[in-house]
Amino acid sequence: MYEAITDRKIRMAVVGCGRIAKGHFGSIEKHADHIELSAICDVNADVLEQHREKYQVPAYKSLEVMLEQEMKSQW
Repeated sequence: MYEAITDRKIRMAVVGCGRIAKGHFGSIEKHADHIELSAICDVNADVLEQHREKYQVPAYKSLEVMLEQEMKSQW
């Protein structure tokens, strides 16, 4: 098994910012002591921009680009 992460927040990205994502965003906010929203991704530019403004995180229209860019920022 993997060791528990105890020395930092767990970074998460939400892929797909539609109706169901509301619950994901709520859970991330509820557990903000342990989880950090690091990026969002959606193909709908209007929805993506609304969430980017609200959460102030990098926003991507492409999952592949998001993964590439966010992995670079970690190293």
